[in-house]
Parts: sequence; C-alpha cells; structure tokens
Amino acid sequence: LKSLRRSVGRTSFGGPEPPYDTFLFTTIAQLKPAARGEWSERGKMAEQLARIFGTEEDRVNCPFYFKIGACRNGDQCNRLHNRPTMSQTLLLSHMYPNTPEALALANDEPWDDDMYDRAQQHLEAFYVEVFLELANYGEIEDLVVVDNLCDHMIGNVYVKYYHEEDAERALMKLTGRFYSGKLIQAEYTTVSDFREARCRAFHETRCNRGAYCNFMHIKHIPRAIKRRVVREMYDDHPEYLGQTRGSRKEKDKDRKKDRSRSRRRDKEKKEKKEKKDDTAAPPARQTSEERRAMIAQWNTDRETSGGVVA
Repeated sequence: LKSLRRSVGRTSFGGPEPPYDTFLFTTIAQLKPAARGEWSERGKMAEQLARIFGTEEDRVNCPFYFKIGACRNGDQCNRLHNRPTMSQTLLLSHMYPNTPEALALANDEPWDDDMYDRAQQHLEAFYVEVFLELANYGEIEDLVVVDNLCDHMIGNVYVKYYHEEDAERALMKLTGRFYSGKLIQAEYTTVSDFREARCRAFHETRCNRGAYCNFMHIKHIPRAIKRRVVREMYDDHPEYLGQTRGSRKEKDKDRKKDRSRSRRRDKEKKEKKEKKDDTAAPPARQTSEERRAMIAQWNTDRETSGGVVA
C-alpha cells in the first residue's frame, strides 16, 4: 500500500500528494480485476447470509428462537439463541394457567359446549385482567396467549408495546412479581410480528402436529373483548393518546353536543335559504282571465284620468 500510495501520490509537476479521499478513490480504481471480483463475491456472500438469517437454511442461528422466542432444545440447542437487549415485545413464560377444559380442547379430546364455554370464560377473564394490568406500564399494541402444549410453549403470553421504553418499564416492574402463585418469568423476545410466528395451518384449516407444533397456536379472543379492553386502557390512561385528563364518556358527550349544534345551524341555514328563495322568486304567470280583469281595472283607472289602455 505504501508503494502504491507513493506511485499514486506523484504528480507530473512534482507537487504534494493528493488528499486521502482522492488517494482512496484512485486506489480502488487501480485495483486488479481479481481483487474487484473478490470484493464482489464477498458482497454476494453477505446478501446470502442476510437472506437466510433466521430461516431453516441458517446453520448458525436458531430459526425457532428467532421467530417465536422459544426453542424446544433450550440452552442445549446446537444453534445460537440471540437474546435481544431491547425489544417492544415481552415473553411471559408459562404465565397462563390452563384449565383441564383448555387442555382437553387443545389436545383434540372429546368436548361439549359447556366445556368450551368454561374454558373460554376463563381465558377471557385472564385476558382482561392481564391486559389492563400490563397497560399500566405503557400503551399495548397486542397481547396473545398460545394454545400449544409442548414444554417450552405451554401457557406462554406475549405482550407487544408500541414503544421500547414501555416494554423496559414493564420488565422492571414485573421482575419479582407473582401470578396465580407462580413467579412471573418476563424477558425480551425477538418476536415482532405474530403473523410470522403463528402456525398458518392451525389458523386457516387444521394443524397435523396438533398442540405440540413448534409454531404459535394463538388462542381465540373475540373482537368485542379486544375493543373493550383497548377502550378501557385509553379511559384509564388518556395520556397514551396525547390528550388531557378526562373521561372518554365526557368527550363523547361533548362530541354529540357539537354534532347537535352543527345540525341545528345547518337546519337554520336551510330554512333561511328557502325563505330567501321564496321572496326572490319571480311571480307566477297569470291566466288570461286574470290579465283581462287587470286590463279592465287599468282602463277604469285611465278613464277617470282621461286615457284608455287598448
């Protein structure tokens, strides 16, 4: 490089060497074709590694830990588990206490409507309680509970916040707390999109692996429940919307009052416009008899004044 720099730095006028950026540009331009080809190959290798990262083709990083934040082999896995130091999503391992009805449903055992209703009521009560408690630490984007029965996924709960600072606060506050007599095991997870982590076969048709699938089987939460807890979250924490403190009901009342005022104003404007149109409208066309009577009246008036209208 020194000899190359000296040869590049010489000028025909014997002046000083060119600046470093000019030297670097000239050096790259004067590289041998073989060296340029080696750089191109390295670029292709980097693109290949970026493409297969976190997939089955990746022989270094564990794809299951990357997609769902849990691996059946645990720390004994022969691939790397890259634990994030910051994330929007938290994994609460084995937090949901599955009832016997929920276990039977997940395992495709015979069931009836009463069994399903009991399992669903327990799940919805858990969802509402945990959602509103976790919402005290920040604005929640989504909360999911998995239906898998494998050891590394049973009872797992994932909560995704809109901001990483909220997830960090929740992790600090949940450390050392208990739920249903068990210590809460909270940690950051690499999961950022639950659609990529879920089992498509389970959500579209039927998963052949059943409850022991390694992808997420997300428990069903009705949309009405989700809308209700989100509404309660914003009622309890209006600062998440950037608004001043005040109940959402009062704001809805004010909004209705504004609507009624605007409707009243529109009605008054419409009435004024109709009245104006009535006054400004040209007189209706007279009939022949009315015109004859009017002319006769004019003639009578003119006769008294000395003239007749023909």
